[in-house]
This record gives sequence, structure tokens and C-alpha cells, in this order.
Amino acid sequence: MKEIKSNYRKIWEEVYGPIPKDLDGRPYEIHHMDGNHKNNSIENLKCLTIKEHYDSHYNNGDYGACVMIAKRMGLPKDYISNIQKGKKRPGIGGVKKGTIPWNKNKSGYKLNTTEEGKIKKILAVKKRAIISDEAAEQIRKLFLEKVEILNDNIGKTMKNGLVMSYERAFCLEYSKKYKVSDQYIYRILRDKSKIV
Repeated sequence: MKEIKSNYRKIWEEVYGPIPKDLDGRPYEIHHMDGNHKNNSIENLKCLTIKEHYDSHYNNGDYGACVMIAKRMGLPKDYISNIQKGKKRPGIGGVKKGTIPWNKNKSGYKLNTTEEGKIKKILAVKKRAIISDEAAEQIRKLFLEKVEILNDNIGKTMKNGLVMSYERAFCLEYSKKYKVSDQYIYRILRDKSKIV
């Protein structure tokens, strides 16, 4: 299986060659010296052993990064749980007290996952459907017939750098026609829609 490399690892390898491995066979890590992971300029990248990378983040008080690196190092769970030393980072540390878990109702009982419960859930989803079965079939038929659409951007590069396909243009046009999102039309084309 081919290893997928992060963009900054590729940038470092293009300049300095393959990333070395330590005595345990673990590849060195690429550290962003200014702490900004979006700044992938070669001057900001530094190749460190995994231990050096851990120490660098620990000394700067970035305990969240330390936890991730410690997991890659294979350190014991009790050690990893003590890394933050009781310090909470904003947005880290789970949900607020009193929040009901997604799989329990207000009384604390697990939600109905029996066949009857699943059928009730499917029927509830169908009630909220926007487009009828007939309209969905018509949309699929028009897509397969490759009807002409008004969008003249097919084949042009979009803001995200991808080329607009016929499917994307079709979804955009029919989302306006039916007053739904383009993702809703896409799900209809893929037979994953919430239709009646």
C-alpha cells in the first residue's frame, strides 16, 4: 500500500530528499517552527525525531499536539492522559456537563434501535422529504439523458481548483429549479435521497 504524505512532507522531501528513519524504524517528523500548519514555506519546516518533536511542543505548552505525538510514539494511555496536567485548551475536553449523549433520550434510556424503531425513523425522514418520488425519478431520467443545461461553466476551473463537471452543473441548475440544495439533487442522483 502506497504511503500518503502530507503536503508539507512532500515540500520538505523535494528540497532535502527522503525523510530519514530513526533506529526504531519510525520516520522523522516535519515540525512547523512558527506553529502555523498552513505556513509550509521551506524556511518554516524542520525535520526532527519523534522525541525531539514531542519535546518541542511540550516546552511550548502545546499539550494537544503532545497527546497526538505521544499516541504515534506508542506511549501508555495513563501517561498520555497525564500530559495536559489538568490544563484545558479552548475547545478541548469533551462536551459540557449535562449534555445528553446522542444515543440516549432525556430519561437516560438508550434510543430504540429495534427493527420497529428503525422503521419509525425511516418514516419520519420520508415525512420531511421535499421532492416526491415521481419528481426524483424525473430528475434521474433527465440526468441520464444528458439534457442540455444553461450553465456554461462546464469544463471551466471553479474557485476550489476543480473542473466543473456536467453532474455538478446539473445539480446546481436543478437545485434552483426545485429550491433545494445542490447536495440534495446529488443524493437523488445517487439514490440516497430522502424522498417520499
